Amino acid sequence: MHPIAFYSRHAETDLWLAPLHAALPDVTLNVWPVHDERATVALTWAPDQAFIDAHPNLKVIFNMGAGVDAILSLTLPKDIAVIRVKDGGMAVQLAEYCCEAVIRFYREFPQYEQQRQQHKWQNNLLNNREDYPVGVMGLGVLGEKIAQSLRQFDYPVNGWSHSRKAIPGVTCYDGQQLEAFLRASRILICVLPLTDKTRGILNTQHLSLLKDDGYVINVARGGHLIEEDLIQLIKEGKIRGATLDVTQNEPLSDRDPLWQVPQIRITPHIAGKTQVDHVLAQVVPQITRWFAQGEVEGAIDLHQGY
Repeated sequence: MHPIAFYSRHAETDLWLAPLHAALPDVTLNVWPVHDERATVALTWAPDQAFIDAHPNLKVIFNMGAGVDAILSLTLPKDIAVIRVKDGGMAVQLAEYCCEAVIRFYREFPQYEQQRQQHKWQNNLLNNREDYPVGVMGLGVLGEKIAQSLRQFDYPVNGWSHSRKAIPGVTCYDGQQLEAFLRASRILICVLPLTDKTRGILNTQHLSLLKDDGYVINVARGGHLIEEDLIQLIKEGKIRGATLDVTQNEPLSDRDPLWQVPQIRITPHIAGKTQVDHVLAQVVPQITRWFAQGEVEGAIDLHQGY
């Protein structure tokens, strides 16, 4: 029986164990803090350093979600392969979340909601869709799905990534063209991986480049956004508002300044929730291959962070 180390800080462990046992009957699943230092494979979400240190023979870590920033913040064994879920059922969820936020802003539904509270019946003019170009930061599996979904509603869509991508109907920019990408966008969606290079990228310098009366949607990580800068830009009228599914501190304190800005919508990190069956469809064949051949595919670049 091959030992596999299992750690999940947030996910409901019971939802994973039964399907894992069914799919991998020849392995022993050790749920932390139970551990076997012989384990070469780990399935984790947001592990801590103690977990890593207790498994000196780890060769492969399968991340149960798309973001690997929590793993990369740890001291890892040399030459370890870290494999993240490419989708996990989250792409369509993130796309619908972002489309709702974009449509709500474009169609000015907050104004109609205010009119409802005032018992006021008033039909406002429809804005020109061409004046609401959407910029998607990060064009991996998740970002590409968001961009393609927005195109279905005929929004002008720009995309920015480290290397230039080719997505039908989307104007793509590479890593050296960030300023041009921002100037061409009014609504900004962040779905970037969190790395040293992208931490704090949503700041006054960059957000000020958006077209006037802009809007910010962050479904990536709270570390991308300098929250004080966003609040100030909203106060100044440069940015009209934001939808934030992630924040610097989670859970968000009831005294956090973000709550005091009515133009900022906040959801508790629910834009994309990992679906167990989607993840296992990717992970189980990889684990089987590892124990049979000692090989896996799709390891991230530990230096790049994705």
